Amino acid sequence: YIMFWRKLQCFDEPAVTCTYPDEEHAQAQIDEVYALSQIFPTFRLLSETEINDPDNADPDDYSQECRKYAHPICYTILLQPEDEEMQQELWPPKTISLHVRYPPDYPDCPPIISLQHEM
Repeated sequence: YIMFWRKLQCFDEPAVTCTYPDEEHAQAQIDEVYALSQIFPTFRLLSETEINDPDNADPDDYSQECRKYAHPICYTILLQPEDEEMQQELWPPKTISLHVRYPPDYPDCPPIISLQHEM
C-alpha cells in the first residue's frame, strides 16, 4: 500500500511518457537528493529505491552507495516556520510541503515544483 501511495503522490501531475536520465544527469540528481537530505531534516523521498544492503541499511542514508534509485526522482520537504512567533502570526495552521520531481534532463532544465497544503 505504501509503495502504491508513493507512486500516486509522485505521479499526480498529468501523465507523460517516462524517459530516463542519462548517466550524468542521473548522478547529478542522486547527488542533489543526498545533499538535500543532509540539509533538511524534514526531507522525505517519495520515489522508489532499492536498498543495496538491507541488513546494514540506514533509512536516512540517501547516498548512491546505499540505494539504487528509480526515476523519476520525487521528494517532499516539509516547510516549517523559522520561529514560534512567525508560526503564530503568519503560518497556516496545517502543514505545507514543497513537492519536487526531476525531469530526465534536470539539472539542465527546471524541476517540477508544487506546494502541497493540508486544508
